[in-house]
Amino acid sequence: MTSRQRVLAALAFERPDRTPFAWGFGPQPPAQRALENFCAARGLSWPELRARTSDTLVLDAEYIGPPPAVGQSPYTSIWGIRTRDVSYGEGSYQEFVGHPLAGLEDPAQLDRIAWPNPDWFDYASLPRRLNQLNPQRGKATQISIASGGNPLEIYTWMTGMEETMLNLLERPALVRAALARICGCFQQKLQRCAKALGDQADLVHMADDLGGQNGLLFSRETYRQVVQPFHRLLIENCRRVFPSAKVLYHSDGAVFDVLPDLLDAGIDILEAVQTDATGMAPERLKSAFGKRLCFHGGISVQSLLPNSDAATVRSECARLAAVFGDNGGYIAAPSHAIQAGTPAENVWAMLEALEVL
Repeated sequence: MTSRQRVLAALAFERPDRTPFAWGFGPQPPAQRALENFCAARGLSWPELRARTSDTLVLDAEYIGPPPAVGQSPYTSIWGIRTRDVSYGEGSYQEFVGHPLAGLEDPAQLDRIAWPNPDWFDYASLPRRLNQLNPQRGKATQISIASGGNPLEIYTWMTGMEETMLNLLERPALVRAALARICGCFQQKLQRCAKALGDQADLVHMADDLGGQNGLLFSRETYRQVVQPFHRLLIENCRRVFPSAKVLYHSDGAVFDVLPDLLDAGIDILEAVQTDATGMAPERLKSAFGKRLCFHGGISVQSLLPNSDAATVRSECARLAAVFGDNGGYIAAPSHAIQAGTPAENVWAMLEALEVL
């Protein structure tokens, strides 16, 4: 099978020739440097290895809008969110320091916000880039999250976590009005991607984190009343403009209890599959939802990859492939970004176990 045939077979709940594999969020810079050194010592190229072992490729319209301010952090995103670099030694992460929707109480105040312009992205080059990356359509093409949509996540970044949680309960009309604005931006961008590409996407990636380590971030009722209508809206948009694509939905955390609602909204694939979180055992997920829902991820970046030995990684990856991949329905991948301090030997063991080398 080609990579694309392998992925499409798994998503049709058929048995592919082997478990499909994707890198997901990939390694963080310190982990990538370790993999580069590991590969170089063996006469291999890390970029070539990464490309060769992945059964999917990610494509999105490139940003060509107003250039960001030159200089050091803090930075301002196209959503008006301000972040600054915070070092953890080997690398850095972005800390939020400015929220453009913080303090808003009236939906009418949203008219004062400068929302992203869909003209800020280069759609015309998408066909050429797709042909360069995937000339024979040998790999499954995934349109990234930045086009599919992560509306609640964007709203949270624009507002701040604490205020978002309060607004979901106290000012749901404000949250709905903001989500409508955010979804409008995503809808226009995805529509223009589809106009440029035609129906050439196999996966459309969207996201919103709904779970923490031990449970949902808010109640199912709040999800159904406030957030789910916008997920359904975005998924309907995905199906309208890319009718052949499956909807790949990302959420970290313990989301078992909200999966019926996500299925009702229209998702096809759950991405991340944080098996370390409460209630997210592979056997439980597959038994409850495996006939209707595909899984993407599951290989723990919290415990398995950073803290186990290579033999344990091989054994557990093989077990995950057997459980999640029983009668198809699984794309193996790290559950999130591979973190600093993860032994390169364990990443190699993961690839060995999944027979992608």
